[in-house]
Amino acid sequence: MKGFLCFLMICVMTFSFILPTQPVLADVAPAELPKTNFIEQDRSKIDLNNANIKEFREVRGMYPTLGRIIIEHAPYRSLDDVLSIKGLTEKQKDLIRNGADRFTLRQPDESMNRERINNALYRL
Repeated sequence: MKGFLCFLMICVMTFSFILPTQPVLADVAPAELPKTNFIEQDRSKIDLNNANIKEFREVRGMYPTLGRIIIEHAPYRSLDDVLSIKGLTEKQKDLIRNGADRFTLRQPDESMNRERINNALYRL
């Protein structure tokens, strides 16, 4: 019986990592944002609607916690949407404001859904 319960817990934990946790982004993508093109993308700026967690290493203080919060609450229409995330501290808001010239917003691409956070850059 213990073996079965352990197996069941492992299955539940595994599927919770596999299933997408974000909504389908195509329905909420603002039409006024530029389209996402990963081939011709400007890598000098972090696209807050499509960046993976690794890209937040470029801005001191944003990796991993603040980067994850930003990813989990995407998509955004403007930087003000990012600053209005509930639970952000003033220090976190200052980091976002101070790095505003390093960010861009493009239409969300739902193909990157889960991989934005869990892209095998860390070990469990």
